[in-house]
Amino acid sequence: MSKAAAVAAPASPFTPEQEKVLKSWTTHYPYPIMGLLEALRQVQEWHRCITPADEQHVADLFKTTLSHVHGVATFFPMFTKKPAGKRRIGLCHGLSCAMAGADKMAHCLEKTLGVKEGETTPDGEFSFEEMECLGACDYAPALLLGDDLRGKATPELIADIAAKKDVPSQDGFYLGTPKDVPIVLTKHYDNPKLKELETYRKLGGYKALEKALSMKRQDLIAEVKKSNMRGLGGAGFPTGMKWETVPSEDKLPGPRFVVTNADESEPACYKDRVIMTANPHQLLEGILIASYAIGAKNSFIFIRGEYGVQHKILTKAIAEAEKAGLIGDNILGKGFSCRIQIMRGAGAYICGLDTALLETMEGKKAWPRQPPPFPTVAGLMGKPTVVNNVETLSMLAPILNGGGEAFAKLGVARTGGTGVYSVSGHVAKPGIYEFPMGAPLSKIVEAAGGVPGGKKLKAVMPGGASTPPVDATELEMPMDFDSPKKYGTFLGAGGVVVMDETVNMAEVAHNTERFLSHESCGQCTPCREGSNWTVRILERLFSGGGVAEDLPNITRMGENITGKVICALGDTVGAVARAYLKKFPKDFESYLSGAKKNG
Repeated sequence: MSKAAAVAAPASPFTPEQEKVLKSWTTHYPYPIMGLLEALRQVQEWHRCITPADEQHVADLFKTTLSHVHGVATFFPMFTKKPAGKRRIGLCHGLSCAMAGADKMAHCLEKTLGVKEGETTPDGEFSFEEMECLGACDYAPALLLGDDLRGKATPELIADIAAKKDVPSQDGFYLGTPKDVPIVLTKHYDNPKLKELETYRKLGGYKALEKALSMKRQDLIAEVKKSNMRGLGGAGFPTGMKWETVPSEDKLPGPRFVVTNADESEPACYKDRVIMTANPHQLLEGILIASYAIGAKNSFIFIRGEYGVQHKILTKAIAEAEKAGLIGDNILGKGFSCRIQIMRGAGAYICGLDTALLETMEGKKAWPRQPPPFPTVAGLMGKPTVVNNVETLSMLAPILNGGGEAFAKLGVARTGGTGVYSVSGHVAKPGIYEFPMGAPLSKIVEAAGGVPGGKKLKAVMPGGASTPPVDATELEMPMDFDSPKKYGTFLGAGGVVVMDETVNMAEVAHNTERFLSHESCGQCTPCREGSNWTVRILERLFSGGGVAEDLPNITRMGENITGKVICALGDTVGAVARAYLKKFPKDFESYLSGAKKNG
């Protein structure tokens, strides 16, 4: 063997065309490493898994270490070490989907495909995975094929997919806000052409951007502050106040960014999916307004990987806006330039947390950071970064068009405007509902048709899986960022799940804790271990092997987790099971007598 042959580089696992695509991701974003996640998505798509040889080749392309790439490739659920099927099926088993019969559909999939969950058919055509919330609770139980929602899982839909029939993607939704309720965001959502630039502009689209670009930046921020809008992704931090914390360019020169958090993964929440589907240009207009306010020339939309339909819609909308001179250089001739790019996630709930999202965008595992510094000072790639969610940014155009004070008057003292709620579970009309901030929860449940079948309402999860429940006596709770605290819960991200009298709350707690255990990033020991212990205790109860100490142990573990972790996911692990146990103790105690788990 010659010396030259001995040191020859190993053959590439990719074709020349694939090599070209992978290399393009090293230059696609402002910093090369930002393209790593998208590159790994390409590898998964081509090879149906990511092999050690793939990892090494990608590491070489991005000039990073093998251990770095391996850490990312093994962190995100979309990436597999064994080949997934050419047609990869995902079935949601989040709370609303579980209540709608997800278990039965899982058995149907196993029977139809002839493989167990998590396996691939011998011919490599299909694989089936039970997945956490897919952001499609209005289609419960929701079914995904590839990255696209295909609708409500039924034996007929499963048979069509197994027969390789053309099953269309779904982008429909139900908007059920009563006509006498003032709305801001969801106007014109009944117009299927609203997503097109021509229609959006005929309805006044991008007029707010034009107004913003004629204002001084400090005046624009002041107008947003007048609106009393608080971040609608769950945290509720005042939007204008957040923008004010970005250092001025003379104090901290260099780039700054706006990042749209479209990684809507909180179980029971799907309003952002609908907003992006129905009116993508209103989101883009909001991003540009926010970008101008803080002086950002590069902005990003980080969208969850399972929102394939919405990724396509946004990609088309950005292209339309670029062609019209609304995104890019010298926008509307006002001297302001800004580029908007999209980045897709890979299936991790923790990316919904701002600092974990930024870590992911930087080509790392989604491990939350311990602030300070906060992202507005040191965010993406260490630069000042504003992270706002889809709904928050989409509200900016209505605020500027109607005025901040008018927007504030729609809501209550410390929470202005309206909120959009994703309603699912035991209601007659699952869908999205827009109500003024401070509206009672009962009005939202009533608008969704109430509990069907003559059954009684037992509990409501008001803001997604992270929020403790309220019972049937507490439905007059005002839905704003302050009032729910008096009821021991939070507004959260507006994911309302209604549960009737047939639901056992111990099983709801298990569904939530199982989700949190699965989605824990593993960085903090109390969260990583405590979530798993809680799940194991609940499963022991369900099996009939529970002991008297189990229930106080659930409470004690929760107390030892909350406040001892970096991020809100860990706090939720500690709080949710305790909240269900405190409010519905009999549902837990019934298992101590050996009662069987409900079907």
